[in-house]
Amino acid sequence: MSDPSIIIQRQILDLQMSMEVLRKSDVPPTYLPYAQRSLNALAATAAAGDFAQPWSAYFLVFSVSVFVATTNNGTNYWTIDLIEQPSGTVIATVNTSAATAATWTRLNDTSVTQPASTCASLTCSATKTLAPGNLFLIPSVAVLRTGN
Repeated sequence: MSDPSIIIQRQILDLQMSMEVLRKSDVPPTYLPYAQRSLNALAATAAAGDFAQPWSAYFLVFSVSVFVATTNNGTNYWTIDLIEQPSGTVIATVNTSAATAATWTRLNDTSVTQPASTCASLTCSATKTLAPGNLFLIPSVAVLRTGN
C-alpha cells in the first residue's frame, strides 16, 4: 500500500505542472529581434542573420517564410537551421524540399530544443543540398519571456 502523503505530493506536483502550462498559454508570444547578415537572395550556403536573445525565454516555434526562385524539390533544397550561440548547437531546423518553387511558403519547427541559459544569441543559417534555386527567407522566433 502506498503512503498517502506521497500520493498527495504527486498530485500537488501534477497540479503545479498543469498550472504552469496554463500560465504560459495565457501570455502572448514575443518575437525576438532579427538582424540580417546576408542580403536576399542567397545563392550559396550562408549565415543569413542573427536573433538577439536579451532575456530568459521559453522557445515556442521557429518559423521561416521562404521563396526558392527556381529549382526546388526532394533532392535540390535548402535547410535552414536555428543555431544557439556560443555553443553552435542546432536547436531547430526546417527545409524547403516540400515547398513549391517560385512560391512563398511558411515553414515551422515547433519542436525547438530549449537553449542553454548561457545562450546570448541565435544564428539563422541556410545550407544548400545539391543545386536548388536562390533563396529568399524571412525568419522569426516566437518565445515566452520567463525572466530578465
